[in-house]
Parts: sequence; C-alpha cells; structure tokens
Amino acid sequence: MTATFTREFMLERMFAADAAFDGLFYTGVTSTGIYCLPSCRARKPRVDNVVFHASAAAAQAAGLRACRRCQPDAFREGVPVEEAGFSGALRQVEVPGVASVQALARALGLSGSALHVQFREHYQCSPAQWLTRERVRLAAARLLDTRETAAQVAFAVGFGSLSAFGAQFRRVMHLTPQALRDSVHTGELRLTLPAGFPRDLVWRDLSRDPLSVTCRVGADRVEFAWAVAGDPQSVTLYPAADQTICVRPTGVETWRGADWLALHGLTVRALGLHGAARPVPLVPDLFDGLIWAVVGQQVTFRQACGVRRELVRHYGVPVGDGLIVPPTPQAVAALTPADLGRLGLTGARAALLHRLAGRIVRGELNLAVLARGTVGAARRTLRAVPGIGPWTAEYVLLRVLGFPDIVPDGDAALAAALRRRYDLPGRPTPAEIHTLLLPCTPYRSHAVLRLWHGLTPHLAPYGDHP
Repeated sequence: MTATFTREFMLERMFAADAAFDGLFYTGVTSTGIYCLPSCRARKPRVDNVVFHASAAAAQAAGLRACRRCQPDAFREGVPVEEAGFSGALRQVEVPGVASVQALARALGLSGSALHVQFREHYQCSPAQWLTRERVRLAAARLLDTRETAAQVAFAVGFGSLSAFGAQFRRVMHLTPQALRDSVHTGELRLTLPAGFPRDLVWRDLSRDPLSVTCRVGADRVEFAWAVAGDPQSVTLYPAADQTICVRPTGVETWRGADWLALHGLTVRALGLHGAARPVPLVPDLFDGLIWAVVGQQVTFRQACGVRRELVRHYGVPVGDGLIVPPTPQAVAALTPADLGRLGLTGARAALLHRLAGRIVRGELNLAVLARGTVGAARRTLRAVPGIGPWTAEYVLLRVLGFPDIVPDGDAALAAALRRRYDLPGRPTPAEIHTLLLPCTPYRSHAVLRLWHGLTPHLAPYGDHP
C-alpha cells in the first residue's frame, strides 16, 4: 500500500495531519515505539525517526504499539477517532490524583468547554458527575474492605475535604458512609430518596406486570427476587421514615462487603437512583434486562410479560412465597433454542436469547463494562450481535445500561403516546419524535418513561444531583 506513495508525499501528509489518508498508511515513530494515523495531532517527530507502514498489522509486526491519542486500531475497527481518543485517554486517568474538573481537563489536554462536550456526547453526563461517581465508587469499596477512617478514605480517593466527601457520597449512594458500613451489622440498607423523588411514577413502573413472579408491589412494600452476588434472595423494600427506604434481604449471615455493594447496586437500579437527575428505573438484573429486550421484540407489552413469566417459572430459582429469581446466563446458555421456543419465543428470538447468554458466559459480552463506557461503544457492540436491531439496542441502552438521554424512535408505544400528547394527525416519524423530545435533552430517557406511562414529559429536575 505504501508503495503507492513516495516517502516525501507521506511526510507531507503527516505534517499536514491530513485525515484523508488515515488507514491508507500508518506513521511509525522509532524513538517512541508507537504508530499513528497520518492525522494524529500529537507533536510531530523528527523526520529521521519516522517509518511508514502499509497496515496496523505491519506496524505491530515491527514492534510498535498503537498511539493512545489518535487510536489507529480503533479507526481500523470503525470506531470514531475522537471517541476512541477521548475514552482511551480517560482510561489512563488516575482518579484519586485528579483534584478537580479543571485538573481533569488539563490531564486530557482539553479546554473546560471541550471536556464538557466530550462527556455529554460520549458518556451522557457532565465531567463533574463522572468524576464524583468514580471517586464514590472507589470510596464505597474501601469503606467495606478496609478499616480506614472516613477521612482516610476520602483523601485516598481524591476528595479535598471530609465535608465534600460526605455530601457527594450521600448524593451518589443515597446514604452516609457510616450507614453503608453499618449495613454489615444491621442486616439492612437505609436509602434516603432525593427531594421531589417521583415515587408514584417509580412504583407504577415496578408494577407494570401485575402478575410478575420476580417483583411484587404492595401498598406499603415492594418484594423482589434477586441473586445478590450469585446468592438467590428475597429482598423487601419498605418506607422506614419520610424519604427513607429500608432494604432488607432474607439471609446475610455469610455476606461480605462486596455483597452489600451488589445489593445496593440492584436497589438503586430498581428505583432509578443510579445517577441521573430524573429517575429511570432499570431492570435490576442485567441479563434479565436482555430477556425483556428480546421477548419484547415486535409484540405487545402484555405478550412480552407472558413469555418472560414462563421463562422465569421454568428456569429461574424460587426463593419462597411465589417469588422466583430470573434465570442466569448460564441457565439459558445450557438450553437449546428449541427449549426456549417451547415457551413462546419465535425461532429468531429464541436463537438471539441463546446467543446472548452464550456470549456472556464466554466473556464476549460484558454488560457492566458497557454501562460504564461510551454510549457509542455500547450501541456498536449491541448492534453487532445478529438479531439485535435499532429498537432492541436502544431499549437496552435506556432500560438496562441506564444512559439518560436515549430516544427509541422506532418504539410503537412511544410514537402512539406522542401522537396523543400533541394531537398529531398520524404516527410521528423518527425525525419528528426526536424533534418533539429535543426540549427534554439531556434527560430524554426520563421523558420516554413518562410517555410510556401516559404522563406528560416535563423539564423540571428532581433533587440536587451532581
């Protein structure tokens, strides 16, 4: 490939950072041991240290490694260079050493406004939200795994003061650091709901399948069947005081700190407390979310509920009193598509669910990793699975991975709700759906949830989230 171009021409295009030649040749730098795209914006090397290669494979064979800035391997795989460069650089950031959003911008070589744009576009959150969540995630693990004081934990993960640590921890985790530690001894979690929390909407969503065998909603409590770190449990949520929810599992005698974090994660997902300013309850179990997505393809919601109940009854784990934990990927992967078809799934959907379970079991698909990455990477990964189309991918992004600004523009129920809400003459097109929901950016997932439940989307945020 490089024989097509002279060395002088390639040097000229390299110094011009000409993106038109990305993929047509690769720039190797012998002094640093890396290879780049011609468009790389890093400081240009000395000419006598430059070698050119026809492909990334040839550069690797010469002992070079991919540039972290221009991400030539991501370009080769069809990943947008800007996204790959930003997410790659972000993975190298040591969160405890970043004192502020301004320091994060400097570490990534971006202005404050550019940093904000990158986070909104790729992670659908602000830089402050991301930094706070990462610090709190590290802090929660240390609180339960060590005997360090709260102050020691706070400073170890990068908080500048104990008061800032306490305030941000409560915003993200909905309980104090000490309350998290106390859960190991009390056998329960107590979460404080944010001001203005839409309890009626969340409870309505939890009871959307009145015959559910995985969740039972009563007047004063909600009961779930969950596998907490692989341990099937009946978990009860009930109001303990004003704005406080008590979370009580049935058997915690052998639990460790990681198990309490797992229970906390399931609870905040179920209640929509996972970080967005406008709550969207998620399917608590990630694989169960994929089950919902597959059984819901091109059928009514009532039909989807019926097929999922049959799947849970046949292959889930009973925990007593009629509640059943949803089946694991391992259980579904051990079946055949024909087994799944007998429960009411079409051949294509049975094959898809079996395929997804197998990929998870083999480590080829990690939903937790997708949820913490870019929305683009998650969307591409899902769409690359045969049988997953636009509707299924967007449903998973919204209801399973928890991205806050998703519009499933092919959803029939959403289109019907918008038609009624705005008294439209016909079903809105995907472009019209995006236009109608544009004022709800960057929380369109919450607007979609309200429309699904026959409510009017609005712009006022709930609570004071970072």
